[in-house]
Amino acid sequence: MIKTIYQDKYNPQKTWEVTSMSHGFYLKQFICNKQFGRGLRTTREYLKSIGILDMKILTRWEEAEK
Repeated sequence: MIKTIYQDKYNPQKTWEVTSMSHGFYLKQFICNKQFGRGLRTTREYLKSIGILDMKILTRWEEAEK
């Protein structure tokens, strides 16, 4: 799994965590380092449509599969 943290371009306190998995992507929203909602299983097309992939990358790392 590759996890990437994106900085929201409209709200500096909001970040998005995108986890790339073999079957697609998992999207989580954090505001002031606190997660809001459960997360969302999604596709690359959806991430492009809401503008996540155009945002600034803060961190990227790889985790071993569990």
